[in-house]
Amino acid sequence: MKQKNTFIQNKVEIVEDREDVVWAMDKEYKLTAFNTCFKNQLKQNGLGDAQRGMDLRAVYRADCFFNPCEQGCQRALDRYATTSRHTFESDGKIVVHEFAFQPFMNSAGEVVGCSIWQKDITEEVENNYKLRESERKYREAQEVANIGHWNWDMREDQITWSNQLFRIFEQEPGKFEATFDSLLEIIHPDDQHAFIDDVDNCIKNNVMHDITHRIVLGKGEIRYVYQKGRAYYDENGKPKYMSGTTQDVTNELLANQQIVEQNHELQNFVRIISHNLRGPISNLLMLSKIYEWGKDEMNDDIVRKIETTTEALDQTIKDLNLSLSLKSADKEKFREVFLKDVMKDVDGLLSEEISRNKASVETDFSNVDSVFGAKSYVVNIFYNLILNAIHYAKENVPPVIQVTGQKSPETITLQFSDNGIGMELTPERERKIFDMYGRLSGITEGKGFGLYLVKTQVEAMDGKISVVSQKDIGTTFTISFPVKS
Repeated sequence: MKQKNTFIQNKVEIVEDREDVVWAMDKEYKLTAFNTCFKNQLKQNGLGDAQRGMDLRAVYRADCFFNPCEQGCQRALDRYATTSRHTFESDGKIVVHEFAFQPFMNSAGEVVGCSIWQKDITEEVENNYKLRESERKYREAQEVANIGHWNWDMREDQITWSNQLFRIFEQEPGKFEATFDSLLEIIHPDDQHAFIDDVDNCIKNNVMHDITHRIVLGKGEIRYVYQKGRAYYDENGKPKYMSGTTQDVTNELLANQQIVEQNHELQNFVRIISHNLRGPISNLLMLSKIYEWGKDEMNDDIVRKIETTTEALDQTIKDLNLSLSLKSADKEKFREVFLKDVMKDVDGLLSEEISRNKASVETDFSNVDSVFGAKSYVVNIFYNLILNAIHYAKENVPPVIQVTGQKSPETITLQFSDNGIGMELTPERERKIFDMYGRLSGITEGKGFGLYLVKTQVEAMDGKISVVSQKDIGTTFTISFPVKS
């Protein structure tokens, strides 16, 4: 027995450098070995000093920390090695401890005692819980967005799909073997070559796999998916696997197609109406020209109102046709437009306005010297925004307009800032000032078509425009264009 106890004590000493609580006992529940952590645990719980030979039954029954021990030790003495978890409160916090009970036997195979190893696994349990919660939320996010993720081991030609991806492709996990060839069978035949070319380009040139294509489901239903991913390489630069996501974009794509078709129908409707109204409007304007003025004051007033209304209608139709022509711009004719050349044209067009209002136009194109688009569009954008700043200047304060450009790897940004009257700009008012005939205020002349044209021309060049303004401080228009590769 002494030899066995020495072995147990030596084993306990091995774990002295750990924070785990370790001890051993004989068949009579007498303490035979323990480490420092066990000794400290007894003192911490007011159970006295640890002494070899002390009866542990009283300890097990006296403190909640040792609650699982009596039953666990009994099973170990019955030759069953067991592990159990115990949850309890310590210093106002819920903690989880794991107890391992291991029987000890002599050379004859008789159980002579057992060892108990207790460790705090609270952090491990919390991490596992957080991981499960993260996985749950990730699964839910995939379901909501209808997006799944995948990994393709190129060496083994094995593809791993998330559960949501099986749903998107309407395949059953465990029955469908995902390989590159089996994936191709799901892709629409007319889209297979484009898909293969995109994957090859991704692997060979280390660029993003980025493609939208059709898939054909079991019942012949055609859906659209957006695939995005990238390739990863070993230390020798050889591709080893790809990883990415697949999203079902059928509803969005079909909705966009419907919007495009509706826009085409609306444009055709406007063109037809404009064409049909052109003749009657011209006749009305011609009649007003040949009308003999001065014979009847009442008739003069009626004809004058008809003439004014007809001219306004004629201008509205011209504006609509101009707007339609801008929206259908031929982007094949877009070229690099140098901003200094644009400013020369604008200075010529606005020289009288600038001089009369004592305005100052300051430019800084040191960070960007050009944009990609139509020069006539860019000139009109600069013209309208600078003229707008002059018109909305403070009374008796010379307008100061600053035009600056910045460039990042993805975006070219132009800003038009002034020291004008500004305005209290809500999101709704910001939207309205870019509408056709929208107005910043009613204190200046003009029909408010300029900013609509600016927005239309900016968007025709794949750009975006926004505005910020503060009353009595000024207004800043910001335009961003994508950098063309």
